[in-house]
Order: sequence, then C-alpha cells, then structure tokens
Amino acid sequence: MYKKITLLVSAYFLVMSMTKGHSHESAYHDFGIDQPIFNLQRLGGITQGRVQSRLWSDDYWAKYAGGLAYRYAEPGFWIDLNNPKPNDWLVPGMHVLRSRPASLLVRNGRTDKLSPAEKYDLLVGDTNYSLTKAFIYEINKTTEPWEGSCDGWSYASFNEAPPVRAVKVRNLAGHLITFYPSDIRALLTLLYSGYKVSSFGGKCQSDNPRVDAKGRVIDKDCRDTNPADFHTVLVNQVGIGKRSFSVDTDYAKEVWNKPVKSFRLKYFNPQTMQYHAHGFKAKVRKSHYSRDIFSTHRNVHGRYIVGVDLQVEYQIEAFPKVAYKLAPSHDKSVSQNYRYDLELDANGNIIGGEWDMSAQRLHPDLITYVSTHSLVRSQFDAQITGSNLTEVLRSLRPHYAKSTSSNKRPLFKVVKALARMSQ
Repeated sequence: MYKKITLLVSAYFLVMSMTKGHSHESAYHDFGIDQPIFNLQRLGGITQGRVQSRLWSDDYWAKYAGGLAYRYAEPGFWIDLNNPKPNDWLVPGMHVLRSRPASLLVRNGRTDKLSPAEKYDLLVGDTNYSLTKAFIYEINKTTEPWEGSCDGWSYASFNEAPPVRAVKVRNLAGHLITFYPSDIRALLTLLYSGYKVSSFGGKCQSDNPRVDAKGRVIDKDCRDTNPADFHTVLVNQVGIGKRSFSVDTDYAKEVWNKPVKSFRLKYFNPQTMQYHAHGFKAKVRKSHYSRDIFSTHRNVHGRYIVGVDLQVEYQIEAFPKVAYKLAPSHDKSVSQNYRYDLELDANGNIIGGEWDMSAQRLHPDLITYVSTHSLVRSQFDAQITGSNLTEVLRSLRPHYAKSTSSNKRPLFKVVKALARMSQ
C-alpha cells in the first residue's frame, strides 16, 4: 500500500515503458542493471533466481489508523472497516493527542507502549512530537484503508539487514526507551518512503478498468507493466544480479508494493502448448501462430512469440509485534503465478508481449527500485556527528528533528544507528 494515487504520481518520476524494453536502458541502469540483456537466446536458459539478501516483513502502517503514530502495543481504539462511521478519521488523533497523549505515558513510565513515531520523537528530544503529529494530521475524510507506507517497507526490506533485537536506550533527558524490532523496522520503512524512483509501467487510476470483448484491458494506463519489461527486469535483476525490486501487485487503483524474493519459470510454445527447457526453443513464428487472440495488438517488428508460465515469490507484510526478538518465522512470503507471452524480433530480442487472459486482472502494475545511495539526507545530517547512537544524539540540535519530522522525514543517522544496534 501507498499514498493516494494523486500523491504517488506527483512523487514519482515515472519511466514509461510500453513494449520495447531495450529502448529504456537508462531505467535499467537506475535499477542497478548496467548491461541489461534483452536477447532470449542469452536469457532463455535462466529459469530460476533468488535474491542474495535476507528480505524481511513489516506492516504497511495504515494511514487511517495513524501510520507510524499507531500504538500497536496498546491500540486503545478500534475502527471497523466493515461498518465505517463518518468521524472514524478523527479517532486516532483524539486518542493519541488528547485522551492518552504521549506525555502521559512517559510520566507513568509506560514508554514501551508508545508508537514508533512517539518513541522517535522522545529519543531525539522533540517535545512537540512533530513526527507523531505529522502522521495524525494527514488523516482526512477521504483516506483509503489501503493507503500507507508499503513502498518504503519494500525498498527497506531489500536494502537493509533485518532488525531482529530490541534496543534499550536513554535519551538525553534520561528517559529509558525500548525500541522493539518492529519499531525500528517501521523507522526504516519511513526512511525509504516517498522517494523519486525510476519505474516501468503506467499507474492505473480506475477501480474497475474497462476491457474489450476479449477481456483485454482497454485503458492504456491500466495495461500497466508490459510483460517484456517485467520479464527482462526479473531475469536480469533477480536471475543474474541476485537483487530484488519492488512490484505493485494490484493492477488497478490500489497500491500494494512487495519485494521480489525468487522466481521459477517455464517456457512453452503457445501454438503447440509444449514446454521447452530453453526459451528460444519454445518460439513459434508469428505467422504460424493461428491461436493468437491478440494478433491485432502485436508489435509490427515482431517475428516470434514465446509463452511463459511464471511463479514469483514475494515477501509480504506482517503485523508489528511486541517482542524483544523477532524469529525468522516472523518474516513471511507468498507465491503468485502469472502467464504471459513475449514477442521477439528477428534477432531474438524481447520487444513486447501480452498478459494471458488469466492475468488480465492479476498482473504487476508499477515495478520500481530504490537503493541506499538514492536516499536523500536532510540538510542537518551533514552536521550530525558520532559513530554510535549516544554520540549522534549529543550532536543533535533541537530544530533538526522538528524541521525534518514535520515533513515525515526522520534523521538518517539516527535511524541507521538504531538499526545497526538491532541487527
């Protein structure tokens, strides 16, 4: 999940790629693929792949519940999405800021019950609780249940080692704060949220995209990532590079980002339906493909068609947990099957493709990538010094956190120091 689509479009630099993947080599470069391979004679023998890093799970921190200001250790309120009420959007703010403010819990020695945002505010000495308020104040009457920070979690999951141990630390005022692994995962999720990234695919803005008589989606913005781009990114990035990337797995308006963990695929001749060990051997001449229901939509430069059955394993979200240590079993994954075909030019280069009818309403939307070097540090991070968290906290000035937190940006060095202590 992510922000509303209008925010996503304004936040992201979208690299649109409709059919000819190798005309967008700059986007591949941004994915970390410096020399992308598009020729199926070279790619066709790679039928499985797995990322090297250990991916981890985190919540999407639902915006309607307060985002990172949600006190998962002691929620104190319940919003029934099956029976919504007009003033539901006011409930998190009333509870967190008025009924049981963080200052009350701190006085009562219950800092372990605070939300990740409140713990961060307390740690950096922000008595105004700027980060907490930033999350609360962005909730409004039109907030959707699926909105949140799954983009940041997805990117953090494949860029950062998993926080697994609780961290106990005193702020400069002497308050002892326990950051559970879920708190630190939440802050890493925030650190990677809302960045401009290079993307493949268009963003659908319809809840129920229109289709033609054959069931093919009509709206070009809802046709999303073309199989040519998805396939070449997947095999290059995961099969060869052993690196993950993020996939919006919902083809329509909602956004559900998940990092790719592994894949397995089989190539088949779409005319004979026979499987082949190598993709190039599974091709059929376009002129001989009499069963092609998408013939009128094919790339004019295409000469061959190849069928693909793909199984992708995605890392998935998990509810935050009050635990001093998170076992590997906390991190979950799920597999999804897709069928599509690839269009090849006379030289065997992948230049297009079509999603099978079974995948017209079940295929990836945007595919995106962010690396650690893409993260933008605040203007204050260069002024923050120290090799450990205590030293980092001592170098802070009161306005550092307040200024960045009001824009929902945590201080890079603070979050990274916490993460190192938890790994």
